[in-house]
Amino acid sequence: MFRAVFLFFCLWLLPVWSMASFIPLPESVDAQWTAGFKSVTPLNSDIRSDDGMATHELRLKGKLFWGGEAFSLYGTPEVRVNDGFTSHLPGGDIPYSDGLTLRRNLTVSSRWLEVSFRELYVEKEIGETRFRAGNQIFAWGTADLMNPTSWFNPQDLRELFLKEEDQVAQGVPALSMLRFFEEYAVEAVVMPVSISRLQSESGSFFYVMPDNFALPIRVQENEPAAATFENMGFGMRISRSVGACDLSLSFYHGPDKEPHLIPERVDTTPGVPVSVHVDSFHSVITGMGGDFSINLGDVVVQVEGAWTFDKRGYVNQDVSIPSEILFPYTVKRSGYWECSAGLNWFVPVVEWFPRHEGETVATVEVHGSGFDRDGLGAPLYSRTLAVRLQDGFWENRIPVSLAWMGDIEDDGEIVWGSIGYDFFNGVVVEASLFLFDGSPSDASEVGSPFWYLRKRDVVNVSVSWEF
Repeated sequence: MFRAVFLFFCLWLLPVWSMASFIPLPESVDAQWTAGFKSVTPLNSDIRSDDGMATHELRLKGKLFWGGEAFSLYGTPEVRVNDGFTSHLPGGDIPYSDGLTLRRNLTVSSRWLEVSFRELYVEKEIGETRFRAGNQIFAWGTADLMNPTSWFNPQDLRELFLKEEDQVAQGVPALSMLRFFEEYAVEAVVMPVSISRLQSESGSFFYVMPDNFALPIRVQENEPAAATFENMGFGMRISRSVGACDLSLSFYHGPDKEPHLIPERVDTTPGVPVSVHVDSFHSVITGMGGDFSINLGDVVVQVEGAWTFDKRGYVNQDVSIPSEILFPYTVKRSGYWECSAGLNWFVPVVEWFPRHEGETVATVEVHGSGFDRDGLGAPLYSRTLAVRLQDGFWENRIPVSLAWMGDIEDDGEIVWGSIGYDFFNGVVVEASLFLFDGSPSDASEVGSPFWYLRKRDVVNVSVSWEF
C-alpha cells in the first residue's frame, strides 16, 4: 500500500511542478501556487477498501493577479484529482460527482477530476467605489463556524470537516459594488444565477443516511434554482465601525443557499431497494440580518443573526407506520430564525510561561435555528455548540488544534484534533483525527448526522507545498 501511495504522489509531483513552473504567464501577472496531497484512512476495518484507504487526493491551487491601467483581474484556479482513475487504488468513496458535470460557477467535475475557479473576477476602482464581475466569495458575517448572514455562497460539504476551511464556501457568479463613505461602507450584490450546495451523495463515504427508519432514505442531488429573472439574487450590506465595535446590517432576496429536503414518494424502481425518495432543491427566500463584533482586549465577542420571512418546511407526519404516510409531504412557508454567538480568547499564555512562542486562541460558539410555525421538520443542525483550542510551538513550526462540536438537541458529537509541522520553506505536513459519536435517536425520528456517521472515523494526512 505504501509503495502505491508513494508512486501516486511522485507521479503527481513532477507534472505539478512542471505546470506551475513553465506555464507561460506575462511578467505583469503575480502568481502563487500550492501543491497538495491528502490521504483519508477509515479507522473502522469493516468499511475499509482493499488497501485500507477511503481516498487519495492531489491538488494544485493558484492565486493569479494582474493589474492593468483600466482594470485588474484576479483568479484562483484549482485542479483536484483522486485515485478513482486508477485500477489498483480504491478512490470513488469521496467522488467529486457521479458523472461529468459543468456547474454555473465554471466548475467541471467527474468522479475523479475537478477543475474550478472559486474566484475569477475583473475589478475596477473609480474613486471610493469598487466594482467586480465574475465568481466571488462574500465574507459577510462575523461568526467562525456558521454564518447566518452569509447569504450568497453555498457550502461544499462533500468531505464535511475534512475540507480545508478556506475551501468550504463556493464561489458564485455575481456583480458587486462596494462604496466607501466617511463613516460606513455599502456593498450591493446581484447574482444572475445561483449554484447548489454540494454534499455527499448515496454511495459516498460521508453520505448521511438515517438507519433507524423502516425504509431507507435516499436524497437526490441538490438542484439549483432555474436560471430565470425571478430566481436572481439581490443583496445589500451596510457596515461601520464605532470605536472597538464593528456593526453591519444586510438584506437579501434570492435562492436559499441551504437546500430544502422534502419527502416526495416511495421509490420502487426495479433492481433498487425500496426507499423513501427525498427531493432536494433551492427555493427563493427573502431575509434580513445583522452582526456585530467587539474587541475587549484579549477577547473578541461576535454575535450574528438573521430572519427569513418565507422559508419552506415540510409538515411532520407520524412515520412509525409506513403504510399511513402520505406522499408527497405537505410544504408550508414560515418565518425562520438563525443566530450564532461566540468569542475568541487570545489566551495570554506568554504571561504565565514566558518561553512559550506560539499564539494560543480559544474559540467558543453556540448556534441555533428554527421555524416559528409549529409542526414543521427541524433543520439539520438546530442547536449546536462548538469549542476549539489552537496553539503553536517551537516558533509556531508545530501548529496544533483540538476541537469539539456537539449537536445539543439530537445528542451527537464530533471531536477532531490535528498536529502539523511547518518547515518554513513552503512545505507543511499535517495529520488529523476525526471521531464521530452520540446517542441513538428514537425509532423513526431524525437524529444527529454525527450519530449516523459514527462508523466513519478517519485519519487525514496531508502535505502542501507553496511556491
